[in-house]
Amino acid sequence: MPLKTKPQEQFVVLMHSGNNAIHSLLERRCQETVLAKEKSEIITHIKTTQFDLILLDSPVNGSELLTLIKSFDCINKKTPVIALIDPTEDIQKKTIFAMGFNDYVINPITEKQLNSVIDLWLIPASALDYIQIILGKTINNRSLALTIFNKLFEEIPLQISGIKDALKNKRYALAREITHKLNGSVSFCGLTDIQKPANALENCLLNENYGAINRHFLMLQHCTLNLTNHQKAILENLSNNPEQ
Repeated sequence: MPLKTKPQEQFVVLMHSGNNAIHSLLERRCQETVLAKEKSEIITHIKTTQFDLILLDSPVNGSELLTLIKSFDCINKKTPVIALIDPTEDIQKKTIFAMGFNDYVINPITEKQLNSVIDLWLIPASALDYIQIILGKTINNRSLALTIFNKLFEEIPLQISGIKDALKNKRYALAREITHKLNGSVSFCGLTDIQKPANALENCLLNENYGAINRHFLMLQHCTLNLTNHQKAILENLSNNPEQ
């Protein structure tokens, strides 16, 4: 079946069979939603439409759907999934995360709580990817992750500017020195998308392969922009939710 194109606005899917109150809260937020009740309908949505956020009721009953969502070939494999827990369910927080959910809320949920969880997770996918990489490195220490990102956003633009100027003036030793520092920082942080072009540029400079330098620098510049363009979303996410 053909895949639907993702709309420009942020998109929420609510997969819940009986909680119309939550659906009403989402509508008041002016968030476009999909309310799916039947399992077959839910599976169709999961397979054909890419969502920014999925709210899934009953973690135990929804475990099969979660497995489908997180599968390698699913269009929503990187989409955050929030569990809606009934207070009568005997399930612990650590169990929710072990199952693969990104977060959870307990019913009955207030409008303030719903807005809070959406604001936390409904951010650009690339920004979320970067956050998850650094959180993995810091063992989910959000305060430390925030410090690391602040340092990266301070240093990387200056390093890119320094490399550009050094290459323009054919100061290749200086360009290699700055590239080496940038490469070390992103390698330590696990940012492999930036590490690859940084490593390629460093090797070119080391081996005096000047003909390939421009190509690798442009790729490095593009990859660093992909990170810094998400600076606001990343810092707001970590600053507004330091304990989560």
